Amino acid sequence: MHAAVAESTAERALTELLERVAVRHPQISERARAELDDTLSATRGSAIGESAWHASCLTPSRYPVEVAFTSARAELRTVVDVVAPEDDRRGAFDAVVDTAERFGAIRPRGRTTAALRAHHAAGALRFGAWLGSRHTEAGTRHKLYAELAPDQPDAWRMLDLLAPRAREVLGGTGVVRFVGLPLDGGDVVEVYMRPPWLDAELLAAVLSRAGIPEATPSLVAAMTAGDPHGLAGPNHCLSATFAGDDVVAVAGFTFAHHRYRRDHRVRAAVLQRAAREGWPSHGLYAAASAPLAVPRPLRRPVHTALSDVALAAGGIEHHVGLAPPATPGGASRIPTTTPTKEKES
Repeated sequence: MHAAVAESTAERALTELLERVAVRHPQISERARAELDDTLSATRGSAIGESAWHASCLTPSRYPVEVAFTSARAELRTVVDVVAPEDDRRGAFDAVVDTAERFGAIRPRGRTTAALRAHHAAGALRFGAWLGSRHTEAGTRHKLYAELAPDQPDAWRMLDLLAPRAREVLGGTGVVRFVGLPLDGGDVVEVYMRPPWLDAELLAAVLSRAGIPEATPSLVAAMTAGDPHGLAGPNHCLSATFAGDDVVAVAGFTFAHHRYRRDHRVRAAVLQRAAREGWPSHGLYAAASAPLAVPRPLRRPVHTALSDVALAAGGIEHHVGLAPPATPGGASRIPTTTPTKEKES
């Protein structure tokens, strides 16, 4: 991928993913490739060499890139850990913002930037910040994911500044994890929480506080394949998205391997839903995840989270994320066409 530095073995998985995507969506693939040549430069130049590709907390496999897809549009999403594993996480915020600006993004407002810098300077951080990019045929939008350190007493005071209604909608649900800020000059903020236990009742409470209680049955059904008892557990997250004082959406997240176990089963379930519902991203996801059609032992899962989003305007969106999967045997010979039928092993 990167002309100046020899490609690592681990990076080859990402290169092959973009090559598969390029068969169907060459412009989307090229937009992603061009950015990743820049955003992964710290990983390529890391002092720990090849190990840097297995040292991030972004994905279960510790890969520094997550690739994601949405049911709403044909869009290739990437989230990238832009600093090297050995670097001080307190510098990740500025690294993300500076990198995004090179690609035309707008940095957060001055008071937001100052508050997050101060928060990061005083906290013990896991990741600090990540850069999200959403590539379509028409262009790319960017999003900053900024950590709110759980050891910091001012995490909720930060939310009072960034999203004044967050305390009303999400207070008492769990630990604040991070916020998502679109880098487009707007005032939208997504707040991510980790409840000690998430079930249908907690989702219903949050949706009611958000003013969209009618979305509860459809969101619970989306997260559980119709079995509300299958949701209850500690390994889930939720988020609420605010635009000023308005709640735009509420989302629930489950780890994909908890819902479907092995990656080939996750892929089959996602493709079945995508075909049934006519996702514009069906072909994108099918190409990107093609190596996962082959059953593998469950070690570190490749898929990350499955998330379902209840929109205040009505309807449910589905999102699926994964780390770039390595091709079995090292050769990229997996078909790139959209499968018409997936055989479950």
